[in-house]
Amino acid sequence: MEERSNIKNPERDYSVRTGSGKAGGVLLGIGALLAAGVAGYAVWTLTKTPAGPNAGQEIPIEQGAGGLGAGGLDGIAPTESIEEILGAVQVYVRNQEYAQATTVLESAARQFPGDQEIHLALGDLYMVQKKHEPAYAQYVSGIEIGPSSSTMEFTAGTLAQMLGRTELAEMHYMAAMRLDPKNPDMPIYLAAVQMKANRLDDAKMNLAIAGKLAPDRSTIYAMRSDIALKENKLHIALEQIQKAIDLSPREAGLILQQAKVLKRMGKGEEALNLLASLPEEQLSEPDTARLLAECYGLVGRPGDAASRMMDVASLHPQDGQLAFDVALWLERAGEREQAIEWANKAQGLGHGRAGDWIASLP
Repeated sequence: MEERSNIKNPERDYSVRTGSGKAGGVLLGIGALLAAGVAGYAVWTLTKTPAGPNAGQEIPIEQGAGGLGAGGLDGIAPTESIEEILGAVQVYVRNQEYAQATTVLESAARQFPGDQEIHLALGDLYMVQKKHEPAYAQYVSGIEIGPSSSTMEFTAGTLAQMLGRTELAEMHYMAAMRLDPKNPDMPIYLAAVQMKANRLDDAKMNLAIAGKLAPDRSTIYAMRSDIALKENKLHIALEQIQKAIDLSPREAGLILQQAKVLKRMGKGEEALNLLASLPEEQLSEPDTARLLAECYGLVGRPGDAASRMMDVASLHPQDGQLAFDVALWLERAGEREQAIEWANKAQGLGHGRAGDWIASLP
């Protein structure tokens, strides 16, 4: 048996670990950054771990077979132990027995605190269960043990972003970019974090780097369009989103961005025609419906705006904000009695402004 306990954690191939997800989530949803995709990739990583010969059996970690209780001075598990531990976890994850898998890996992490692979596997397992705080802590532990890699830093950055820790996310993405300077995902995600922090010049610089690495990536042009929109440079915003659409003509998020730019330019009819090309499922999303309603309002059709919002509100009967949106559009359309009914409904659902709005009506 190869003894790993006498060496620092050797470099292993972590290319299959989290971090290779697409960056499409940055457009019109920077805060999310593919939470579901990260968790899904974590499942894939865990289930692809090579299973040991006894992977289907219970493993008594504290007094385990094959020397599981005999870690070295650096707290690194022997190779046979790792194969048995991760083999058991593989079976549990495939059967969606996450509690059992967690017990195995948490015990292993206590027993072998210096083993990077165990910490990363435990981080992946926490991600599967949407436990992002402990997942981030495990990835940080793995990075501190070393050697680090761009995918480890990338995943830690994504987890930090999901936890709302923008500065830590930026730090990890910058580290990932240093470790893998030719990967366009790194400056793209770094730019997304900087956009969220309203550091638009920094974001533009990193998007320029990403554009040189991947000139055919539509996300880059979409993000440039979003920045231009924030800066009220509407013609640049339209030019950039058109480039994105030329590269990815079927992506709904890009069409929504183009409609948003057209609306800001006062081109309501063009925006409406563009939105009409989207499937009804997309148009029934609350944010899309609000954009559509604003376009109707721009061309003097508040009744159609109210009707659209009413349809969407009926799909989300417990959403007080949607009910209040309906009330606002009905009032603009001259349907005061109906507007008050919807405002009362919004108030009943806990909307904070609805009552005052009713009282303010002449």
